[in-house]
Amino acid sequence: MSSEMPKAGPPARSKGYYKRQIEQEAAKQGLTSEEYGVYKGSTGSAIKPVNSAGGLLFLAILISLFSAVVVGAAIILLTGEGVTNWVQFIIGCSIVLVLVPTSWAYYFKERKAARLRKAAGKTLEPPTRRSGRPDW
Repeated sequence: MSSEMPKAGPPARSKGYYKRQIEQEAAKQGLTSEEYGVYKGSTGSAIKPVNSAGGLLFLAILISLFSAVVVGAAIILLTGEGVTNWVQFIIGCSIVLVLVPTSWAYYFKERKAARLRKAAGKTLEPPTRRSGRPDW
């Protein structure tokens, strides 16, 4: 048996990380998770996130339009001379099947949260940090 201690690495993100972040931020601001809406932080983002109801609506429409082009191309491939690379075809269709419903679900979740905040007369402050833990 080895007496070596395991190496300390960065903390692993467990399942439900963003859900916990939403709950923490909502609690700090005196909101429920439903009133808080979608994750507002920039953790994991290369660019500043667009997560207002209007921004998410724009993204959902944009993703839907690009997906319509992909579906149109898929129909042309299937009815024309045929698909030459089935792997790319299936991956493209799978991405469309995941992205479109997800983008609209985020929009509807944030729209509902904005309505709940407005009805309760509450405002939302963007998060100033990811967590209360100093080692993050």
